[in-house]
Amino acid sequence: MEIVVLRYGHRHVRDYRVTTHCGLVSRALGAKKIIICGEQDLKIIENINKIKKNWGGDFELEFAESWKKTLKEYKKQGFTILHNTMYGIPLQKKIKEIRKAKKILIVIGSKKVETEVYHLSDYNIAVTNQPHSEIASLAITLDLLQDRKELEKEFSNSKIKIIPSENGKHVENSK
Repeated sequence: MEIVVLRYGHRHVRDYRVTTHCGLVSRALGAKKIIICGEQDLKIIENINKIKKNWGGDFELEFAESWKKTLKEYKKQGFTILHNTMYGIPLQKKIKEIRKAKKILIVIGSKKVETEVYHLSDYNIAVTNQPHSEIASLAITLDLLQDRKELEKEFSNSKIKIIPSENGKHVENSK
């Protein structure tokens, strides 16, 4: 399954940390790429590239001017559009159906999402119908989509690797 994340409506000053964390979660939990629609933010690019350099993987990050154009392009490429919203249908009710898709674009908001996003999406899903973080929603969605397989993923070309331990920190560093 190919998974791409679209971060809708990034605002440089207000959303910097949250958008960076959306990128980190996307990378760590199996997405191929994050597309950020909104204000371009070179600091996010710098931070994600630093993580890739040290921790490995082939994760991509790009900025796009138009969320609408991006959604339509991905739809033409055969992607199933999955919009994470607390107003949607519970993910657990649709997960088996959604897993059948070979390519998925997950839309996560920042600012108030325009109504058209709901109409362009194949699924408007919720991990809960209560207020929550888009980071949490993204993590849960990525986990359920991949049936927990991404939790054991090994990244190629990493310079830093954690050795799991019950007491303390054990890190393998080949810098």
